[in-house]
Amino acid sequence: MAGSLKGEGGALDCAEQVLSDVLEAVPVGLALIDGQMRYRLLNQLLAEANGLSRSAHLGRGVAETLPQIGDYLESLVRRVMESGEPVLDVCVNSKVGPGDRAALREWQISYLPYRAPAGEVVGVVAVVRDVAAERRAERLRGEGEARLRMVVDSALDGLVMIDQGGRILMANHRAEAMFDYLGVGMEGVMISSLVPERFRDGHGRLIENYMRRPEAREMARQQEIFGVRRDGGEFPAEIGLTPVWDGGELQVLATITDISARKAAQASLELALKEKTALLNEVHHRVKNNLQVISSLLNLQTRSAPPEAVAVLTECQNHVRAMALIHQLLYEHGDFSRIHVGLYLERLTQLLSGSVSEGGVRLRCRGMDAAVYLGMQRAIPCGLLVNELVTNALKHAFPGRRGTVEVALERDDGGRCRILVSDDGVGIPDSVKLGEVSSLGFRLVPTLVGQLKGEARLLRPEAGGACVEIAFSDEPESAE
Repeated sequence: MAGSLKGEGGALDCAEQVLSDVLEAVPVGLALIDGQMRYRLLNQLLAEANGLSRSAHLGRGVAETLPQIGDYLESLVRRVMESGEPVLDVCVNSKVGPGDRAALREWQISYLPYRAPAGEVVGVVAVVRDVAAERRAERLRGEGEARLRMVVDSALDGLVMIDQGGRILMANHRAEAMFDYLGVGMEGVMISSLVPERFRDGHGRLIENYMRRPEAREMARQQEIFGVRRDGGEFPAEIGLTPVWDGGELQVLATITDISARKAAQASLELALKEKTALLNEVHHRVKNNLQVISSLLNLQTRSAPPEAVAVLTECQNHVRAMALIHQLLYEHGDFSRIHVGLYLERLTQLLSGSVSEGGVRLRCRGMDAAVYLGMQRAIPCGLLVNELVTNALKHAFPGRRGTVEVALERDDGGRCRILVSDDGVGIPDSVKLGEVSSLGFRLVPTLVGQLKGEARLLRPEAGGACVEIAFSDEPESAE
């Protein structure tokens, strides 16, 4: 064997000539090892991999260049020489570099038999690849995938990835628990099997339409969505779809939320609201009835009262009616947060019309269809205020003459609201000011205007009569 490796015609000499031209061009370490386990030829990459120069390798044995693993590598070379069979992709680790600066490297080595023209094995070709970077990338990729999986499995919502055919490619821990697939896995399951059977035909069409026009969307806008567990149990769900492109292939990430608890809480709130509404309805109904009883008692009292007390009792009765009317409207319309001011004033004016005893005096309303609303806390002083102003006009504006009292509701361009109580009677003397006269009604006006959070002005039209303007805002306040 040794004799066949000598001379210009030796097989290895020919190999050296052929290999020398290509050794430096290849991206891996290459070496030619003879039958004595010595390096006959190698490129720079392999020399650097072993931490020695090329000249330090030539003529030296495999075991000498890498003392840590040299015996093991030499045994592999010997096996190839003896069997003629290659040894492929052997992974080894070794330290390269002097002393403390030596670095741990990872290699993938293949040994291939080199045969003479007659067919006998006369040497071994070593192919060495530094796979440290690849292994590190694989580890990082594996760690990244593990972290990603941990994040996905930690999500509070179910996450399911499906392909264009509707088959599940991945599902997180929450999705498996939600659909009762823990320990079984959902990979390979058709997404249609998670939908109640009564919806499956329509669900298939929805999936097809979505695949034609994929976009991020929520699926619970049009109708309620239900999922079905592996045991057949159903639960309400919210689903969001997000298209994901993987190497040009469309996949869809479905985010699934079990809203059973939310639905139960909503049902409980609706029941509580219904009970509260019924209670408020009953409260307003009882308050209205009690105020009507008080009004009736005052009416009975007027029948036996002396003439000077009848007017006072009638005014008290009108006050009670004004407050009872608010509770009646709240009871009738079922909206306990606010009342329509125009409707209230129109009904209040009708009640006051029934108490007009002066002949020829007419009450009328204007602008009562304006969209003005007040909460109960401000509606009560508003009603009492109009009651006082109308009653005062009826008592003092028409001594022995005919006339008209008008209640008007307006809203200006700035959003401010106005109530105007006017009459075409004898007018009010210049010396009279709101809140500064002895009559109870005019003294109450500033107090009621303050509770309404408005402003009051006493106007004296040139055509005669009088007008009181109440300006306020109907914007809701926290106190209401």
